[in-house]
Amino acid sequence: MDSIRRIQRLNYGIGAVLIAAAALTQPRSIALGVTVGVILTCLNFFVLRKLVVKWTSDAAAGRTSNASFLMLPKMIGLMGAVAVAVLLLPIDVIAFTIGYSIFLVSIIVEIMYSALYAPPDQHQPQPQPPPNEPTESSEHTHG
Repeated sequence: MDSIRRIQRLNYGIGAVLIAAAALTQPRSIALGVTVGVILTCLNFFVLRKLVVKWTSDAAAGRTSNASFLMLPKMIGLMGAVAVAVLLLPIDVIAFTIGYSIFLVSIIVEIMYSALYAPPDQHQPQPQPPPNEPTESSEHTHG
Protein backbone atom coordinates (compact mmCIF):
# COMPACT_ATOMS: atom_id res chain seq x y z
CA MET A 1 0.00 0.00 0.00
CA ASP A 2 2.96 2.35 0.55
CA SER A 3 3.84 2.04 -3.12
CA ILE A 4 0.38 3.14 -4.21
CA ARG A 5 0.53 6.15 -1.88
CA ARG A 6 3.95 7.13 -3.22
CA ILE A 7 2.67 6.93 -6.80
CA GLN A 8 -0.29 9.11 -5.86
CA ARG A 9 1.97 11.69 -4.18
CA LEU A 10 4.30 11.63 -7.16
CA ASN A 11 1.29 12.31 -9.40
CA TYR A 12 0.44 15.37 -7.34
CA GLY A 13 4.02 16.65 -7.26
CA ILE A 14 4.85 16.05 -10.92
CA GLY A 15 1.44 17.39 -11.91
CA ALA A 16 1.92 20.59 -9.91
CA VAL A 17 5.33 21.21 -11.48
CA LEU A 18 3.98 20.49 -14.97
CA ILE A 19 0.96 22.78 -14.49
CA ALA A 20 3.17 25.61 -13.18
CA ALA A 21 5.63 25.22 -16.06
CA ALA A 22 2.82 25.16 -18.63
CA ALA A 23 1.06 28.15 -17.07
CA LEU A 24 4.26 30.21 -17.14
CA THR A 25 5.54 29.24 -20.58
CA GLN A 26 2.68 28.07 -22.82
CA PRO A 27 -0.36 29.58 -24.51
CA ARG A 28 -3.69 29.30 -22.74
CA SER A 29 -5.05 26.25 -24.64
CA ILE A 30 -1.89 24.24 -23.92
CA ALA A 31 -1.72 25.26 -20.26
CA LEU A 32 -5.41 24.44 -19.84
CA GLY A 33 -4.96 21.09 -21.60
CA VAL A 34 -2.09 20.13 -19.30
CA THR A 35 -4.07 21.24 -16.24
CA VAL A 36 -7.22 19.30 -17.17
CA GLY A 37 -5.14 16.20 -17.99
CA VAL A 38 -3.29 16.36 -14.67
CA ILE A 39 -6.51 16.90 -12.69
CA LEU A 40 -8.25 13.95 -14.38
CA THR A 41 -5.32 11.57 -13.88
CA CYS A 42 -4.96 12.59 -10.23
CA LEU A 43 -8.68 12.10 -9.61
CA ASN A 44 -8.59 8.77 -11.41
CA PHE A 45 -5.64 7.53 -9.38
CA PHE A 46 -7.21 8.76 -6.13
CA VAL A 47 -10.38 6.75 -6.79
CA LEU A 48 -8.37 3.77 -8.03
CA ARG A 49 -6.24 3.75 -4.87
CA LYS A 50 -9.36 3.83 -2.67
CA LEU A 51 -10.88 0.91 -4.56
CA VAL A 52 -7.68 -1.16 -4.52
CA VAL A 53 -7.10 -0.55 -0.81
CA LYS A 54 -10.69 -1.54 0.01
CA TRP A 55 -10.52 -4.56 -2.27
CA THR A 56 -7.24 -5.89 -0.88
CA SER A 57 -8.04 -5.18 2.77
CA ASP A 58 -11.38 -6.97 2.43
CA ALA A 59 -9.68 -9.92 0.71
CA ALA A 60 -7.01 -10.08 3.42
CA ALA A 61 -9.73 -10.13 6.08
CA GLY A 62 -11.62 -12.89 4.24
CA ARG A 63 -14.58 -10.63 3.43
CA THR A 64 -16.21 -10.41 0.04
CA SER A 65 -16.12 -6.96 -1.50
CA ASN A 66 -17.95 -5.14 -4.24
CA ALA A 67 -14.95 -2.87 -4.87
CA SER A 68 -13.93 -4.84 -7.95
CA PHE A 69 -17.38 -4.24 -9.45
CA LEU A 70 -16.90 -0.49 -9.06
CA MET A 71 -13.99 -0.51 -11.52
CA LEU A 72 -16.34 -0.58 -14.52
CA PRO A 73 -18.39 2.49 -13.50
CA LYS A 74 -15.11 4.26 -12.65
CA MET A 75 -13.75 3.57 -16.13
CA ILE A 76 -16.99 4.65 -17.80
CA GLY A 77 -16.95 7.87 -15.78
CA LEU A 78 -13.33 8.47 -16.70
CA MET A 79 -13.98 7.92 -20.40
CA GLY A 80 -16.94 10.28 -20.22
CA ALA A 81 -14.86 12.95 -18.48
CA VAL A 82 -12.11 12.62 -21.10
CA ALA A 83 -14.66 12.90 -23.91
CA VAL A 84 -16.28 15.98 -22.36
CA ALA A 85 -12.89 17.62 -21.81
CA VAL A 86 -11.65 16.95 -25.34
CA LEU A 87 -14.90 17.80 -27.11
CA LEU A 88 -16.19 20.74 -25.09
CA LEU A 89 -13.25 22.53 -23.50
CA PRO A 90 -10.92 24.88 -25.41
CA ILE A 91 -7.86 22.71 -24.75
CA ASP A 92 -4.97 21.39 -26.78
CA VAL A 93 -5.45 17.61 -27.06
CA ILE A 94 -1.72 16.83 -27.12
CA ALA A 95 -1.18 18.92 -23.99
CA PHE A 96 -4.11 17.11 -22.36
CA THR A 97 -2.50 13.78 -23.22
CA ILE A 98 0.82 14.90 -21.77
CA GLY A 99 -0.88 16.06 -18.57
CA TYR A 100 -2.88 12.87 -18.29
CA SER A 101 0.21 10.71 -18.87
CA ILE A 102 2.05 11.82 -15.73
CA PHE A 103 0.84 8.68 -13.96
CA LEU A 104 3.21 6.70 -16.20
CA VAL A 105 6.15 8.81 -15.01
CA SER A 106 5.01 8.36 -11.41
CA ILE A 107 4.86 4.59 -11.81
CA ILE A 108 8.30 4.43 -13.42
CA VAL A 109 9.82 6.56 -10.64
CA GLU A 110 8.20 4.30 -8.01
CA ILE A 111 9.49 1.16 -9.72
CA MET A 112 13.02 2.56 -9.78
CA TYR A 113 12.75 3.70 -6.15
CA SER A 114 11.49 0.30 -5.00
CA ALA A 115 14.19 -1.53 -6.92
CA LEU A 116 17.01 0.65 -5.61
CA TYR A 117 15.96 1.61 -2.09
CA ALA A 118 13.64 -1.10 -0.78
CA PRO A 119 14.94 -2.98 2.26
CA PRO A 120 16.77 -6.12 1.11
CA ASP A 121 14.52 -8.47 3.09
CA GLN A 122 11.60 -7.57 0.80
CA HIS A 123 13.40 -8.92 -2.28
CA GLN A 124 15.06 -12.02 -0.85
CA PRO A 125 13.22 -15.16 0.23
CA GLN A 126 13.37 -15.87 3.93
CA PRO A 127 15.41 -18.94 4.90
CA GLN A 128 13.25 -21.86 5.94
CA PRO A 129 14.02 -23.68 9.18
CA PRO A 130 15.10 -27.32 8.77
CA PRO A 131 12.27 -29.83 9.00
CA ASN A 132 11.71 -31.34 12.43
CA GLU A 133 12.96 -34.82 13.11
CA PRO A 134 10.18 -37.41 13.35
CA THR A 135 9.14 -38.01 16.94
CA GLU A 136 7.94 -41.58 16.58
CA SER A 137 10.33 -44.39 15.96
CA SER A 138 10.27 -46.23 12.68
CA GLU A 139 12.57 -48.47 10.78
CA HIS A 140 13.43 -45.61 8.42
CA THR A 141 14.94 -43.39 11.12
CA HIS A 142 16.84 -46.05 13.07
CA GLY A 143 18.36 -47.86 10.09
